[in-house]
Amino acid sequence: MSAEFDPDNLMAIFVAEAVDGMAELKRALHPADGSVPSPRQLHEQFIVAHRIRGAAALYGFAGIAQLSERLELLFEQSHMVSEADWLRAVGAMREIVQGVQLQLDVIGQGGSEDQVTIERCLTVSDGFLPGATTVQAGPPDDDGAMGTGDGDQLSQDYLVPNVDAEVLSYFVPEALEYLDTIDGLIRSLQAYPNDEDAIHRLFRTAHTLKGSGHTVGFAVIGDIAYPMEECMGKVRERRIELSDALFEGMTRAVGIIRLALRRDPSHVTQLQHDVPAVIGFLKQLRDGEAIVAAASSTPIAHVEVQSSVVPTVDGDVAMNPVLSAEYLIPQLDPEVLSYFAPEAQEYLETLEANLLRLDKNVQDDELINQLFRTAHTLKGSAYTVGFQSIGDLVHHIEDFMGGVRDGHLAVQPGQTDLLLRSVDVVRVLMRRDPATLATTQQRFASALAELKVLHEGGVPSVEPAVTADAAVPLMESSAGPKEEAAQTKTTDGRSAEDREVIRVSRDRLERLLNLVGELVIGRGRLEQRLRVLEQLSQQVLACKSRLVDAVQSFEEKHTFTFPTAPATSSEATTPGVLGLSDFGSLEFDKYDDFNILARRISEVTADITESMSQLSGSIRRSHDDMSQLQQLTLGMRDEIARARMVPIGTPFTRFRRAIREIARASGKEVSLVTSGEHTEVDTGIVERLVDPLVHLVRNAVYHGIEPAGARVAKGKPAVGTVYLHAAHRGNSIIIEVEDDGAGLDLKRIRTKAVNLGLARPEQIQAMPDAEALKYIFAPGFSTAEKVGDQAGRGVGLDVVKRVIEGMNGHIDVESLPGIGTKFTLDLPLTLLIATALMVRVGSERYAIPLPNVREVTMPTVGSLQHMGERAILQMGEEAIDLYSLRHLLRRESGTVDISMPVVVVRTVSGPIGLAVDELLGRQEIVIKSLGTLRSMERSCFGGATIDPEGHVVLVVDTGRLLARGSRESAAMLAAPETTLAPHQDSGHSTDAQGPAMASILLIDDSLSIRKFVGRMLENAGYQVDTAVDGEDGLRKASAHSYRLIFTDLEMPKLNGLEVIQALRSRPQTQQTPVVVMTTRAGDKHRQMALNIGASSYIAKPVEERALLQEVERWVGQVSTARK
Repeated sequence: MSAEFDPDNLMAIFVAEAVDGMAELKRALHPADGSVPSPRQLHEQFIVAHRIRGAAALYGFAGIAQLSERLELLFEQSHMVSEADWLRAVGAMREIVQGVQLQLDVIGQGGSEDQVTIERCLTVSDGFLPGATTVQAGPPDDDGAMGTGDGDQLSQDYLVPNVDAEVLSYFVPEALEYLDTIDGLIRSLQAYPNDEDAIHRLFRTAHTLKGSGHTVGFAVIGDIAYPMEECMGKVRERRIELSDALFEGMTRAVGIIRLALRRDPSHVTQLQHDVPAVIGFLKQLRDGEAIVAAASSTPIAHVEVQSSVVPTVDGDVAMNPVLSAEYLIPQLDPEVLSYFAPEAQEYLETLEANLLRLDKNVQDDELINQLFRTAHTLKGSAYTVGFQSIGDLVHHIEDFMGGVRDGHLAVQPGQTDLLLRSVDVVRVLMRRDPATLATTQQRFASALAELKVLHEGGVPSVEPAVTADAAVPLMESSAGPKEEAAQTKTTDGRSAEDREVIRVSRDRLERLLNLVGELVIGRGRLEQRLRVLEQLSQQVLACKSRLVDAVQSFEEKHTFTFPTAPATSSEATTPGVLGLSDFGSLEFDKYDDFNILARRISEVTADITESMSQLSGSIRRSHDDMSQLQQLTLGMRDEIARARMVPIGTPFTRFRRAIREIARASGKEVSLVTSGEHTEVDTGIVERLVDPLVHLVRNAVYHGIEPAGARVAKGKPAVGTVYLHAAHRGNSIIIEVEDDGAGLDLKRIRTKAVNLGLARPEQIQAMPDAEALKYIFAPGFSTAEKVGDQAGRGVGLDVVKRVIEGMNGHIDVESLPGIGTKFTLDLPLTLLIATALMVRVGSERYAIPLPNVREVTMPTVGSLQHMGERAILQMGEEAIDLYSLRHLLRRESGTVDISMPVVVVRTVSGPIGLAVDELLGRQEIVIKSLGTLRSMERSCFGGATIDPEGHVVLVVDTGRLLARGSRESAAMLAAPETTLAPHQDSGHSTDAQGPAMASILLIDDSLSIRKFVGRMLENAGYQVDTAVDGEDGLRKASAHSYRLIFTDLEMPKLNGLEVIQALRSRPQTQQTPVVVMTTRAGDKHRQMALNIGASSYIAKPVEERALLQEVERWVGQVSTARK
């Protein structure tokens, strides 16, 4: 085992790092010239104190952590210390540094902290900050767990911390997944205690959970996970053995963490007792102390959480309180059940089919893997929605298939029958029928008992199982007619409605819809061919008409009008034949070659006329058939699109708890009112719509709703209201987010727009309110007085607008002072097939999505005006800028011809007119993605389609047009020049909407770290890409160019050191700054990383200011950061 996990080695690393930090603080407090440092000189030193504080807490030195925290407060708030007290405050800080250095010397020699010195340093440094308190919310105990010392009672702020709701939205699911993993590994190790891989995975999972908890500010979870990690570290190093006591302690810890994740204040009292008890219990195990009566000496209250630990079933388990009605038939949200039930049914059918296949081929490794994965997924889904009984039962199936997969168990005859019976029991649970509760309890208990024997490697007897199963109908019959009827009604496990439903995968629907799209293209191509054929038919008819005229003229001139040749003496009369000269012209027709030619041409024209008549009839019938085909295609498209539809209310349900948390954090009272939840929309739109709606709802609560006191003073109800409404309107869906708050401050919006150079003062004052409101969608626009994570109603609305317009929709805003604000989102029902206006510009055709087109017009002499180089189109009382689409696309200046048709489109800053060469009409198009074409990344095209002639037609994204045109260029000229930040290459291109956003790659295997740190960087204006492990990070670094790369050290597949080596070996990343961000804060890890090519090294949990300073050091500051 590697020595890097040796606790003695880790202790030495901590001492070395802390000594270095204190030496740095001592130099700051004792300037070389002997003067007293100013508050400004000392302010930045809080970062060093913060780092030492975190490391001390992690390594279990409570006193040093307290002293470092005091230093951190004094440094960070040094400007708040009065001038009269400043000299004494500096003296107190110097004394703390000296005290910590003495403590570190003692610890380095194997000693412990001196509480007398710690108390003295805390006392002399008390009282310098206004309102500061010496009582810690949860002070670390002697082993580093916050607030577990004797005599200290854990505070509610420590046990139920005020963590940002958005952070919780991704941290809680990740933590629950880690806890499920720990539960599964504990079970596996109970069966196979020598499984080195399981021991390592359990250590890694506890380590990651600890780091994530501390990073997001959920310290109690990190503090509980820390001794779990230490215990498993010692098990890895064979310093302690796996034992029932250790399994019990780990299981208790998991249950308490689950309880803490509920963040319910009613559980504070229980947690105040359980957290110190379980941490102390685990530390005794870590230190190798004999625990004879652990259960009685450190009792932990029963935790009623969704634990994945299955209760032992012995005797009359039907009477066990675990198998209560609430456990077997839980009360689930109907909407949750609506999507969980069909999903679970699909998994059960897959399990059943694969178990039957396994019975014939028990050596099929792929089949065994598939069974394990299916059981694992079903178990996780059941626990997630709150169906614990199904999760517990399927957990045993997963464990058994995992043992078979790992080679610890073998499938024996009769075992698949037992597993199939367990699947049947899950189906019974899915019915959720209270009338059959007694029978369900018996069948569930029987299945659990059999699965337990199965997991231990035994083979349950088939006879008793069959008998027990056969006895079920008898018990049901004896239960009464009601129960029997209920059982008969659902014999096959499905209701009548369920039997009429066939589940189709989303990918298959996607392929079907793509085929319909191709059918639309093919139909359009056929229509084009018919039009060409019709044109050719008309041309043939025209040619025929000219031919008929020519023949008639020829006939009138030459038929039967030839002069009679005079008789000559040389003409001999044929004997016996009457001479033609004996007949007059009225008595006998005379024919020669001209006559014959005229007759033949007449006959041909008659034949052409008849054929063209038949061809015209065929073309008319083909048009009728094409019309019918069009209706069928549209019907097929609509039906398949409906199969992809989901209720828009699905994401609505996520906002109720989020609003409660946001309101609690901001000290407001807010209620959410929703309507139109059953309005259906394409599932792709729902997925992309969640983030914009979250942002709008957060803005409504933070910046729209006033505090209760202010509302009451204005005559409003104390409780504010946010409304979410959805409805269909034609082929679109309308979503409204409305609040009854203070409304938008138009005066401040106008002032901010002028300050940013978005409009001139005289222009902004004459602008209608509705137009001025649209400036809140400009990039970087915010009227917030204080920039922070809860400030600025306009911050990020440019992103919301971009997402909406990326779905071919648009967003409008209305606001009345003192009344409230309403955002209206207008979106298409589906994203794949759309209706577009086809236009021609030069020799090229382009498609403009119809929802983005406001109207089409022809300019007149009176409506078209020129103001300098600007062309203005007057439409009623509205004046809009007019551009040539050709010149916008080519990014060049040019004039607009008055004879050109104008398409008025919606853009970020309001409507503009686009002059085109020709309007080609509306057409249904299938929008295809442009993929990863780098040349199209910053273009004003949102996709491409195929026209009926097979040519590629680009789809214009009107939301990006202004970023490409001369209007935006003029705004840039009026705006202040942007200077290049340090380390910024002048060759880097800048986005038209502002300074280039630095692209950063964040490589970490923890979702919480990626989300939490990524959000810090994005809020600061940086563009962040993430990778889930080292291998994924290298792949992205090879495909894209990044200006800075963050990497963790301990990751699956490739660790951070291997990532750095690979990056430095590749020419394209040799010069890219690479910053290591890890919980390994020791000098050994730091030096190794720096030696192989790391640019810098920072320790987790990372503080936002320190992180941003590190980023600015390498890539500079983004001047238009979105805070």
